[in-house]
Amino acid sequence: RRRRDSVCWRVAVAASAGGRVRGGGLVVLAARGVVVLEAYTLPAAALALGAGVLALRHRPGLTSWLALGPGLGAALLPSLVSVLVLGEPQPWRRLALGAAAVAVVFAGAARRWQAPVVLGAATLVPLALHELARGWDLLPRWIFLGLGGLLLIGLAATYERRRRDVVRLRDAVARLG
Repeated sequence: RRRRDSVCWRVAVAASAGGRVRGGGLVVLAARGVVVLEAYTLPAAALALGAGVLALRHRPGLTSWLALGPGLGAALLPSLVSVLVLGEPQPWRRLALGAAAVAVVFAGAARRWQAPVVLGAATLVPLALHELARGWDLLPRWIFLGLGGLLLIGLAATYERRRRDVVRLRDAVARLG
């Protein structure tokens, strides 16, 4: 009992100290006029992801959603909202976010963790749709009609196989830890 209280106390003190250091870092960034969103969000996300990976190693029953979900949300969501909401082009942020989301999906698939696969894909889909919408006016209209027709023909020709693939994909995502 005493050891457990001591460990809980140490964790609470370490968390409090970490929060104060983080708060001080935010004050310094703001005082220096840093306006890059990721300078504020990524350090906390990296800390949360590191703690989540350690927790997954030491607690086998822990799910990837509890361990990695908050850190991945803090890493991906603010940048995604910035890309989708702000009217600025932000080409480097869009590129970095897409590359990070692809890396998260691959890392999650390699480790068989469900949260990184789903959250990375949930970042990639709206980002890809946003990129498609940005390039919509740059191409002639007949290209989209032709591509849509080819897509419909391909889907109709392979309907049964696609249906089985969707069921297999759903089962595979459900099996991830």
